Formats: sequence, C-alpha cells, structure tokens
Amino acid sequence: MRTRLVAGLGCWAVLLAGCSSTPPAKPEPIEATVTVTMPNGQAGRDLQLMMLPTSSAQIQGGGKTDAKGTVKTKLTPGKYTFAFDTPPASVPKKYHTNDAANSIDVTAADTNIVIKLAN
Repeated sequence: MRTRLVAGLGCWAVLLAGCSSTPPAKPEPIEATVTVTMPNGQAGRDLQLMMLPTSSAQIQGGGKTDAKGTVKTKLTPGKYTFAFDTPPASVPKKYHTNDAANSIDVTAADTNIVIKLAN
C-alpha cells in the first residue's frame, strides 16, 4: 500500500513540475519610424497606416502619417503586412486591404522603415 502511495505522489510531482515551465518570452517592442512614399514620389501624408502582425508573438502598430509621410509606432521584430484604413484614391487599390504581398520585415537593428508604394 505504501509503495503505491509513494509511486502516486511521485507521478503527481512529475506532472506538476512539467506544467510549471515558463513560456518563452516575447520579444520587446521597439519604437519604429515608418515613412510612406506615394507612387509619384511624394510623401504619403494624412494616411491611416495599419501594421498587421503575422505572428501571435508580435503586436499591431500603425497610426496617422504626418506631413512628411512618417508615423512613429511600437512594433515587435518580425514580419508584418501593411494596409491603409479608408485610403484616398491616390493610394493604389492593392494597398487598400491586408495582403501578404504587402509585407515588410521589422528588426531591432533597423528602426527606420520605408514603405514605397507602387502602381
């Protein structure tokens, strides 16, 4: 009887030890400056940029671009797709919705991201 009790407690301890592991840490977000250039070379000003993560370890970013076509946002390193919310007619249609073809890689080493729109 004692042997079964000790064996049962030993199995329970192993199960608890296996369940108490710490999940992997998510990467820290970085402050990134994103610059949008229109197909005509002009700054993409007053656009609502959405930076959409491709992994659950990342965070969504974006914001409204200023007169120089830039927006500061926090992003977690990794691959992102981008789109524009309620874009004006000057933004080509392929950037109106989230599409894997419109993607960029964000790294902690390069916090200045340039998005050049093409027709």
